[in-house]
Amino acid sequence: MGNFIFSLNVVAPLFILMAVGYFSKRIKFVSEEFLHQLNRFVFNFCLPIMLFRDIRGSYEGNFSNIRLLYVTIGGTICTILLSVFIIPLFIKRKGQRGSMIQGIYRSNALIYGFPIVKEMYGDMAIGDVSMLMCLIIPLYNIAAVMILTYYSEDKKYKVTFKSIIRNIATNPLIIGSITGLLSGISKLRFPQIIEIPLEQLAVLATPLALFIMGGDFKIKSFQNNIIKVVIVTIIRLIIIPVSIIIFCIHLEFSGMDLAIVLSFFATPTAMASYIMAKNMNNDHDLAGQIVVLTTACSCITVFLLIYFLRSYGFL
Repeated sequence: MGNFIFSLNVVAPLFILMAVGYFSKRIKFVSEEFLHQLNRFVFNFCLPIMLFRDIRGSYEGNFSNIRLLYVTIGGTICTILLSVFIIPLFIKRKGQRGSMIQGIYRSNALIYGFPIVKEMYGDMAIGDVSMLMCLIIPLYNIAAVMILTYYSEDKKYKVTFKSIIRNIATNPLIIGSITGLLSGISKLRFPQIIEIPLEQLAVLATPLALFIMGGDFKIKSFQNNIIKVVIVTIIRLIIIPVSIIIFCIHLEFSGMDLAIVLSFFATPTAMASYIMAKNMNNDHDLAGQIVVLTTACSCITVFLLIYFLRSYGFL
């Protein structure tokens, strides 16, 4: 029961922030234009700075658990490739393809998974999780730019290899990730007069993104997309984590290593997927709905996975 309460405590604040955004828009306290401008601010400033701060602060310079690295990076790449191959076979609309693919592979490990592992294994887990974050977060963002550029619904935009490379090079989230990694390697630190506002902007990223997503949430659109959202939720929270965990148990993973794998592959879709879908002309309504449902259902699925793995002595 403790794991369920812990998951609930992680999830509930996210829904409260989305609810504030939703009702603020419904009562016309904020306008569509305000949300649009706020979205630009979060995408171009707050989220990149948050990624810069988190990756720079996480970098420790050594990673000896190569087996865990191979499984996490390899599992993520395989998930991306399978999604890119399978989703277009069944989904006709381009923008929905991009949003669903991103919804399947992009984990909320930073906000949701990391606290779970730390709660279970304490500070001894921080090093491995942090180093994996330094590699996984840039991978998530580079893959997202490629996928969302290819499936963009902007009819004036011509997708070419050159345009994809340009979008990768100029995407604020990728710039934030890469500069954070380089700063971690070089141990770059700024004077307090710069560090303090950077920290304050980074702290704004998650609550503002959730507020925007709540404000943009449309019940009618959710009803139209319910089958797609449920399919992605089942894949994200059940098929992917169960498959990866069975594979890892076969490789004799257990304890903290298995918990770290679970934190990357069993957690809900990251809310950054909504922000990127909105800014790159994919179906952001669908992307936001995927975040909402995977986050809600993860309270149950993560609890059950942890419960069964602990019951059989794997955690």
